[in-house]
Order: sequence, then C-alpha cells, then structure tokens
Amino acid sequence: MRDPEFQDNLEMPLHIEGAAGKTRTDLWRRLSRVMEVVIYLLLLVAVVKLFGPEWDRQDELQSEKNRLVAIREGKNERVQRLRQEHRLLKTDKEFLETIARDRLNLQREGEYIIRIDRGGK
Repeated sequence: MRDPEFQDNLEMPLHIEGAAGKTRTDLWRRLSRVMEVVIYLLLLVAVVKLFGPEWDRQDELQSEKNRLVAIREGKNERVQRLRQEHRLLKTDKEFLETIARDRLNLQREGEYIIRIDRGGK
C-alpha cells in the first residue's frame, strides 16, 4: 500500500556519492572529451592523407592547363598575323612589292638598302 504523504523528488539523486565518486565521473568525462578530440584529429589527418595527393595533382594539372592555354594564345596570334599578311599579299600591290624585294634582296636603281640584323629570329 502506498503512503499518501510520500512525494517522489525527481531532482534528488538516487544514491549519494562521496567526493571520490564525483572525481571519478569528472575524470571519465574529461577522458571521453579528450578521446573525442583525438578521434576528430585522426579523421582530419586521414582526410588530408587521402586527398592530399589529389589536391597536388589538381594543382599540377591546372598549371599544365595554363601553360597550354598560353601556347594556344600564341599560336592564335601567329595565325592572325599570317592571315593579315595573306590578305595584304592578295590585295595590296605595294605591300607585295615590299615583301618580295625584302625577301629576294632586290633593290631599285639608285636605292640603298640598309639591313639591321636583330639576332634571335
């Protein structure tokens, strides 16, 4: 039979612990917190080890892409110059005469040609 004056206090602990019991639980809480941090750090290291080489490879591929884009742009500029020269050779007789005289080392009467050698090309 239940006592009508009995009140159950839910906030009161079921058993009373001494000072030693309290420090044991605090110790386990701290250790579990430390283990949690260690696990997260190990996961972070694993991710870096796993994806680090791929990130390096991505950087290498990006630099190779940039190098090839620069080469392509240089080739496109050369194509544009050659197309312009081709158009001028077809349409401009004075340009055609100048280029022909330059490449064939010809000169008109009374004309002096001075060549400047620029080295490289």
